[in-house]
Amino acid sequence: MPSLTNATDRHVVIDRRDGHYLCFPDVCPTGDGTLLCAYNEFDRHVGSRRRLLLKESRDQGRTWSERRMLWALDSHCPRLSRLSDGVIILTDDAGPTILWSTDNGRTWADQPGTGLGHGLIDRVLELDGQTLFTTGHLHRGSQPRHKIRQAPTEQMAYVSRNLGRTWEAFSVIANEKCLVLCEASVVCLPGQSEGDDGAVRLLALMRENSFVGEPMYFCISDDGGANWSAPAPTPFIGHRPTLGWTRSSKLLLTYRDVGPNPGTKAWLGDLDELCSGFAVHGLHAAADSAALAPDGLLVRNEAGPQSPVRYFLRPITDPGRAHAEFEAEVLVRHADENGCGIRLGLWWRLYRDCIVPDAEGAGAFAWEPDRPHTVRITYEPGLCRLFVDGEPCGEYPVDPLDGDTRPIIVGAVSRTVDNGCEVLWRRMSLSIREPGFGREYSWRWDHTQGLPDAFINSRVLELKNDRLASPVDFGYSGWAELADGEFLCAYHHGGGDEPGYVPGESAHIMGTRFFENDFGVIA
Repeated sequence: MPSLTNATDRHVVIDRRDGHYLCFPDVCPTGDGTLLCAYNEFDRHVGSRRRLLLKESRDQGRTWSERRMLWALDSHCPRLSRLSDGVIILTDDAGPTILWSTDNGRTWADQPGTGLGHGLIDRVLELDGQTLFTTGHLHRGSQPRHKIRQAPTEQMAYVSRNLGRTWEAFSVIANEKCLVLCEASVVCLPGQSEGDDGAVRLLALMRENSFVGEPMYFCISDDGGANWSAPAPTPFIGHRPTLGWTRSSKLLLTYRDVGPNPGTKAWLGDLDELCSGFAVHGLHAAADSAALAPDGLLVRNEAGPQSPVRYFLRPITDPGRAHAEFEAEVLVRHADENGCGIRLGLWWRLYRDCIVPDAEGAGAFAWEPDRPHTVRITYEPGLCRLFVDGEPCGEYPVDPLDGDTRPIIVGAVSRTVDNGCEVLWRRMSLSIREPGFGREYSWRWDHTQGLPDAFINSRVLELKNDRLASPVDFGYSGWAELADGEFLCAYHHGGGDEPGYVPGESAHIMGTRFFENDFGVIA
């Protein structure tokens, strides 16, 4: 994966101060060339002190002004939008509140977000000369559903027919009981819908928040946001997407990657690729820890947090109804306690001479060392079965309503301790049947196709890695195009590998400059 993590000339610290948790930025260019960055000053991630700050740059993000406080009482996740007449709108979750500037950010007027009943408000879109569009989400109910770990979410579309003075709930974009869809970023699609009204077409890209390896999902509206397609998966595992069109007519996405190798990431491509379905994500940070050999994928790493290898495969969405089957041909030469495993329903730990189900009372199943073995695991609601070299080895109950039943992972059982190994993976396959979604997923891999996560490695740009930080401390972002093919992304960064980092209490605002040609392969 191309990475700018160590490209110090591309990064700028927009604001960093001891004793302050600085987070959730967005950026927006103005009509006079000024670049605005709005963000929050908290005391910690879930803070009791929440302020809205603004900085300006007049040299395309290379240097920044002193901070200004726009809102001293409360603030959360501001979003900046520039309308066609040059007016800047700042939407803020607190209230919600809307701030307006008609002089490129020098002065601001505020008003209540009358009618906005959901949070995490998106950037504002213009649908026509009078109609504005945005979206927000909330959790319905207070009781968490076990398999999604929280109360279900509702992503709501809003329109204003009087240029933002008042808003009305327009339609539900997504409300899926098995997915936690939220934090949508919406863009207008090229062309108009078929029919006499020629309505604007819209695409909503949403975070999925179950923390089981589900990707972001998208919905499409062909009638200006009145109705939406069923949620469908994208290739990318991420939070708080910021999606938009570049001047070269490509889609650019920045987001918090919560796959096995976390950080702030970016993707550049076309609509078909964004809507192409799940892609495997991997972690292999150390050089040569995962290398293609003539007969397979050789995973070889020392124990510790710096070099483990693991892959997130497509998870189960509804474990109460789904059926799944995973199969691999694998040779284990050495594995520490957490060095090599397969997670489907539960962890199955692989060693040189045996496989051990991570289930209460389960024993080891011995196999002949120093030769490859075929491991097949099947899942049906409430039950996993193990087969080794075609022979049945046992059945194990699992909770079909538990969120921990959903992830499917291959590689290190732990990212941090006792995870040294030397393993050769010759092939893998996964199939999942989800009758509740009318979906059948099938994936087959062998080493002739490259690394299992080859698509993500070639199509995603890492702006700044933060794999040792808590997911809450990095990756909320906004981006702006500075010149054709040149961009600045502002995001909050925890610095999990830096001295003094404290989870949930350490974050600062960074900016990273990048270009279209930084991406691996541009469609």
